Amino acid sequence: MIASELIAHEIKELNPFDSGDTALQRMEEYLVRHLPVVQDNKLLGLISEDDIMDQDSFAKIATYQNIYKLVAAQPDDHILELLGQIATTNLTCLPVVDKDNNYLGVITLENLVHSFAANYSLTEPGAIIVLEVPRIDYSMSNISRIVESENGVILSSYISKHPEANMLLITLKVSLQEIQYLKASFERYGYTIKGVFTEIAYVDALQERYESLMHFLGI
Repeated sequence: MIASELIAHEIKELNPFDSGDTALQRMEEYLVRHLPVVQDNKLLGLISEDDIMDQDSFAKIATYQNIYKLVAAQPDDHILELLGQIATTNLTCLPVVDKDNNYLGVITLENLVHSFAANYSLTEPGAIIVLEVPRIDYSMSNISRIVESENGVILSSYISKHPEANMLLITLKVSLQEIQYLKASFERYGYTIKGVFTEIAYVDALQERYESLMHFLGI
């Protein structure tokens, strides 16, 4: 997905002649801590809840000095780029502008996370397995072949930083729910498994805790 497809059209932008109090009320309504300020369809920047709290909240935003955060996305920015931008700026929403800085709308963090989960198989049944792989040995085709040999499919994959520069962490979401054989296959091919997360294990853990509670209550 790209930025233009993720705009939350229900979010109303601010203008410089709105008061800080109006901005705070709107942030509370939309459950965000930032909102774009727009004048004549041009993005002036983002204003934050903290910025307003440091000012006279009854004054117009236009009277505030040096508060705008000049951060924006382009319409064709990919969802992974948007997530990276949100993560590095700690924003709760991200304005979208065209090449001439015309304001197109805003993407909320909540909408971005939901869209990412829905479009990258995070809500699909399956399991997550994390592999530790030397950079020099990394091959997604080999990893895919191992998963497919156990009648599984890789639904999504992510590469993460490792404390050691010559290593990678590969996180796989696979279609399998029973993955003991897949684990064994990876280990047989020399892969180090750093973590496994399955729905079955989660349900079993909940059942165990429930039974312990019932036993404690004497039911």
